[in-house]
Amino acid sequence: MEEVGVIDLGYNSIRLSVFQRLSQNSFRTVGSMKDFTRLGDGVDEGGEIKEERIAEAENVLSKFRSVLERRGIEEVYPLGTSAFRLARNGEEVAKRLSRSLGHDIRIIPGEEEGRLAALGSINSLPFTDGVIFELGGGSLELVYVRGREMGQVYHFPLGALRLAKVFKNQESIRKEVRNYLYSLPSWLPPTVVGSGGNVRSIGRFLMKIGGIKFKHVHGFQVPSSQIRSLNKTFWSMDEKEIGALPGIGQERSVTVKSAILVIEELVNLFDAPTLTISEFGMREGRVMKAEELSLSKLRDNWLEAFSSFMGVRPPFDLFLETEKITGSELAGMASFLSHVFMESGWEDPFTACYEYLVESLFPGFMKRDLALVALICKGVNKKLRKKDFTKLGIDGKIDKVAEMSKVVKTLNKRYPLGVY
Repeated sequence: MEEVGVIDLGYNSIRLSVFQRLSQNSFRTVGSMKDFTRLGDGVDEGGEIKEERIAEAENVLSKFRSVLERRGIEEVYPLGTSAFRLARNGEEVAKRLSRSLGHDIRIIPGEEEGRLAALGSINSLPFTDGVIFELGGGSLELVYVRGREMGQVYHFPLGALRLAKVFKNQESIRKEVRNYLYSLPSWLPPTVVGSGGNVRSIGRFLMKIGGIKFKHVHGFQVPSSQIRSLNKTFWSMDEKEIGALPGIGQERSVTVKSAILVIEELVNLFDAPTLTISEFGMREGRVMKAEELSLSKLRDNWLEAFSSFMGVRPPFDLFLETEKITGSELAGMASFLSHVFMESGWEDPFTACYEYLVESLFPGFMKRDLALVALICKGVNKKLRKKDFTKLGIDGKIDKVAEMSKVVKTLNKRYPLGVY
């Protein structure tokens, strides 16, 4: 399968992501590499990207170049963001770093950065109307979405690292954030989606302290009340204390306090009951073509991508048969995934289905829905208990899930080659 490399040269970090493109809006993430170079350190006062930061970035990009060449990846998209836009020497540094990488770095405008980030979220999460924001180190982008189509993009210099460096206390940061956000058009969207490194770290922290066993935060929904409480907690701690928290780490300890404050202001402004976290952003959006307007097609795209990667014909007929009997799309998905594992030679495809969903990122679904699918799979061979639901962060009726598990087991054994 063709591999594509996308490099995000950000204000706070540089990251290479390698993807296998499967269709116009779906792919498999092969892996990624990241380094906190902090190219944007000092550029906000009209300054230049510092020589020591440039030298560090050259070293990082030389390593990326080696990886790309060894894997034979020719389609590479290096994208320079806010640090390059703000710095007096941004164009000069981009040319210099391009020589280290062996590919031309393109400095993209804030509007394009916002659109790419929004595209990554739209095509990997099932919602129709809402606001998507990406909180980076140097800037904040927001996109209004109606009917799964992107509208106006708003771009503000409210990145978490910039705010942490320029402003010294919570009150001054909050004032700066409100000065920009209160210029936004009035709307109370049904969904607010956030992406960016600090957003993901906050999600991981909340899942860990909540005892939730998922390894990825994509589609995880955080109550706004929890965000407000977390803001108070973080601002009562110093960087060393925050860096020791699970899921945060020392590198994020510098920025997570300003990040949670921005997030709190956003959920307050939009009166959002929850924040939905997206692990897909600008890099993922760069390998997509356009918004997927159909929610059912969104779901099918990612199911088909999974079966294609596993080398199995997509068992949509089994999906539909299971959905018809149970009245549940999620039971249909459990049948689909279990059947793919069965055809791939797994001795226990139902346990494989459960473990895959817990350990891996599966786009196209909210985390609560993936939790139910995982439990339907687990319930085929094991008696479900309340603690199984708690470990995945949901409530549910054990008997109802167990009934769906029986149907999934019966149909997969009755139709080992699919329903014909």
